[in-house]
Amino acid sequence: MMRLILVACLVAVPCVAFSQDGEEKAELPDIAADALFDKVGGRQHIRGLELSPVSGSGGHAVICATSNAHDANGNFIGLTYWQMTFNADRTEITSVRNVTGLLSDCYGETYKRYR
Repeated sequence: MMRLILVACLVAVPCVAFSQDGEEKAELPDIAADALFDKVGGRQHIRGLELSPVSGSGGHAVICATSNAHDANGNFIGLTYWQMTFNADRTEITSVRNVTGLLSDCYGETYKRYR
């Protein structure tokens, strides 16, 4: 009987530890993409989204993005550049700025397509 209790405890402990560590933390690119979608009124208003790696540290952490820009007829006319700043603990975006045409580090970033 004692062995059965010991085995049950040994099985239960990793399960409890896994469930506590298993809390899903949002990835930084997902946080940035969601903030951009909110800024423009929804996912349907952004096409060709690409994100840069996060740069900076602490309260100055930023991520850049590009999206396809289209004219009123739906023709591609270039890229729109975005800069998003994280709060100090990198759990939310504090500002989303369209930096197209402005002097910005976003022009020198490398980008990967966002799903």
